[in-house]
Parts: sequence; C-alpha cells; structure tokens
Amino acid sequence: MSTRRSYHKVRGGCLTCKRRKVRCGLERPTCDNCNRLSRDCTYAAETAIKPALSRSPSIAPIPSAALEVELMHHYTAFTAPTVGHDQHLVSLWRDVVPKHAFKHRFLLLGLFAVAAQHKLHCGKPEFPDELFDAASYYYQEALPIYISLLDDINEDNCHALFAFSQLLAGISCSRLSLGFYDQPGSPQSLIDSLVGVFELLKGALAIAKQASTWLNAGDLRDMMNNLPVLDAPEESAAQKPCAEALAALTVRIVGDTEADATAGASTRAEILLPTIELIRTLLIRYPSSGNDGLSKIAGLPVWLDARFYRLLRARDEASLVVLAYYGAVLHRVNHPSPMC
Repeated sequence: MSTRRSYHKVRGGCLTCKRRKVRCGLERPTCDNCNRLSRDCTYAAETAIKPALSRSPSIAPIPSAALEVELMHHYTAFTAPTVGHDQHLVSLWRDVVPKHAFKHRFLLLGLFAVAAQHKLHCGKPEFPDELFDAASYYYQEALPIYISLLDDINEDNCHALFAFSQLLAGISCSRLSLGFYDQPGSPQSLIDSLVGVFELLKGALAIAKQASTWLNAGDLRDMMNNLPVLDAPEESAAQKPCAEALAALTVRIVGDTEADATAGASTRAEILLPTIELIRTLLIRYPSSGNDGLSKIAGLPVWLDARFYRLLRARDEASLVVLAYYGAVLHRVNHPSPMC
C-alpha cells in the first residue's frame, strides 16, 4: 500500500482539516480545503495550543470493490465523453482504452483515479472524503508501475503506457487543483510541483518515439498527436492584448540578450523564445473552451525544451512570466472535465 502525502500540523487549523489530517490554509471564515469540497468549516475557540508533535504519514485506505465498480461506470458514462474532442476519440477512450486497462492494472488504476477526480470536480459528491482518498490511492499505486515500465517498453505494454501517458496530464493538473501537493497555498511549492508534472509528461514523448511502429499499427493510433504547428493566424481583437504582451516579452528577452553577450544569455533566449511562440500559437488557435484545444494546450509541456524546466526551478524571472502566460492560456479554455 502507498502512503498519502505527508500531513504537517499547523496551529489554529479548522476542525474539519484536523479531523481529515490535512494541512489547513487557515483562511477565514472558510478555509480553501473546505470551500473546494463544500465542507462545513469551523474553528475551535482560541486557546493555548501545545507545540505540534511530529506525525507519521497516514495510510490511504484501500478503496472497496463496490467503489471501483461505481468509478468504472462513471468513467465510461461521464468521464470518457469529456476526454476526446470528437466522437471517434470518445469511443477510443470509452471502449478501447478499458480493454487495455483490463490487461494492465496500472492503466486500470489510472482510470479509477481520473474518474474519482472527475466526480470531485463535478458537483457535490455524496462522500467527498472517500473519493479524495481513493483518487490519491489509485494515483500513488499506478504511477510507480508506469515509471518502472518506461525502461521496458515493448509491443505488449506500449498501448497501455501510451494511454496512461495521455491521462497523466489531466490527472496531474487536476491533482494540483485539488491540493495534492506539499504545502498547498505556497506559490513556491506549487511551481515545483507543476515543474515535476511537466517533467513527468516528457515520458509520453519517449513512449511515442520508442514505440511509434507498434502504436501506429495498433487500435490507439488515432490518439497519436503531433507538435503544434507554428503558422498561427492573425489574432482577433479579443486576443490582441495578450498577443501583444507576449510580443513585448519577446522583445525584452532579445534586448537582454543583446546587452549581455555571454553564452548563458544566448542559451536562455534560445530556450525561451520558441516556448513563447508556441504559447502564442495556442492562444490564437484555441481562443475559447473545447476539448480539442484543451488537449493540445494541456499536452504542450511534452514538447517544451527540458532546459525550460531547469530555468523554472532556478526561478528565472522571464521563465516564470512565460509560465504565467501558459496558465492564462489554460484558463481561457477552462472546461469542466478531468483534464483541467
């Protein structure tokens, strides 16, 4: 069994978060955790509090078989239709991917995880705590198996690995929005967690490259995606401010490079400029909601230069601005699905 993410006590946390053993953000009158999952949020009367004691990570309970049946039904009936941007892709996710999942447990666990997170995002589930724990359990069980198999991609497992890699973008971003990361509410922790997700998504490209012959001959070949094209049309009036801001950022980076003729400055521009152009292209091509645009934009980190992630970890200011614009593009295509 996997352990849940560590729980760190905080002074003055709400009673609901204390009971659930999750870190409370201390927001008043309702903390973000309780607000997100529509729980009652109450704080104890102000009293003297003893120093916090160290606590071992709690164990996520194994979900019941009945819950797994419920989640599989929810996936096929409600989740799969939100993943593909046309009926053919929907049928692949609803009918074909589960067939691979029944042969490869890590993919089945991934489907359970995405269904649980979808239910958490959609409306007010009857038992949110149970779904919250189940989503964490399934993800933490599936991910190590997936990662270990990336060193042993073969004709038998490549289809399940590829399908899981496609789910991973949505699962990971959804987990961040649900607070599945260290120190929820901390911008620094969120950036590090987001970069970790981006780096993990690079595995999808490795699978597509290494197993391209098998994948193109298999029943998931129509899920293969390509690098977004760069011949973006002219922006509309509504898109113009953001496009102009990206253009201004490009000019600023070029100017910094000309002022600093070192190899480091040149390399920095070499990394950032293509990233900005990709984001601008996606902004213009997919200006509003829709599963097609969402899948392209959510999958963008697969194609970015790995050195961009090192700049983010180093808190390079320009790279952080670029990341913020990527977030803005994601926001523009916000859609009520597990992939957001």
